[in-house]
Amino acid sequence: MKKITIDLGNANYKILLEGKRIIDNSNVQEVAEGTFGAFMVDEKHYIFGEVAKAKRSTNKICRTKRALLGRALYPLVEDKEKIEVVTLLPLSLYVNQENKSKYSELLKGKYVVTNPNGAKKSFTISNVKVRAESFSSLATEPSLLKEPIYLIDLGGVDVSGCFVNKTPDIGKSFTQEKGMNIFYGELGKVLTSKLLETYLDKDAELVFNKYDNLSEDLKSIIDDFAKSFIKENIYTPLKEIGYRELIHKLVFTGGGSKALERYLLEDSNATVLQNALWSNVEGAEVLSRRTSK
Repeated sequence: MKKITIDLGNANYKILLEGKRIIDNSNVQEVAEGTFGAFMVDEKHYIFGEVAKAKRSTNKICRTKRALLGRALYPLVEDKEKIEVVTLLPLSLYVNQENKSKYSELLKGKYVVTNPNGAKKSFTISNVKVRAESFSSLATEPSLLKEPIYLIDLGGVDVSGCFVNKTPDIGKSFTQEKGMNIFYGELGKVLTSKLLETYLDKDAELVFNKYDNLSEDLKSIIDDFAKSFIKENIYTPLKEIGYRELIHKLVFTGGGSKALERYLLEDSNATVLQNALWSNVEGAEVLSRRTSK
């Protein structure tokens, strides 16, 4: 039976399947029947990706995640196929066994998906294994668990931090909607103010990605903003949950960690996971293989 590992993230979904990697925008919007480009999943109509107006939420236990899963799997499975899925829940939800059961039950079962051209597939998810976001990343570099650390997951929508001493301590954790979407949106406002022309979040992301080719003045503007953003939205909440730089190491995961790596590694206490963009999904797959043996 085919096994698929997928992270139904708030900014992107990521899939590992038989050595392949797939990443795409995870916006979902329910729309009326007949809307151009809409898929039908479970008899409801949705558009997906950049054109969809997404409602951001750190709670993954919702119908739109089932719709997203149906859409993501549609090109990857055969009609009437049965598959198994490994997926992830935020630590704040994962620690409650009831949440894991609810998420598994939400995603399991028969899917009937029709694409915008009217081509229909049905498939069944027979089993769903749920792993912990952020903490699963450490399965890719288990040596980091030899000492207590603070683990930070910097995603598209939110940033979370948690104390880990072999296992996560949810009492010493935080989550806030200050991920890379917010970073680029606020950077756009700074660029607009400094350069006297409008920069939206997507514009700011393009500028940021061209950092090495920018003028020194523009680099300085971006550097000042990025360091201030990191201090306010990562280090301040970390200190509030017990982080002490003379005692603890920091480990960063999530795609935002790669984007901000040049700043994060200015701290000698910090480690950015080598494959931070994919480490959550890769770690979940590793853990799934271990438990299935």
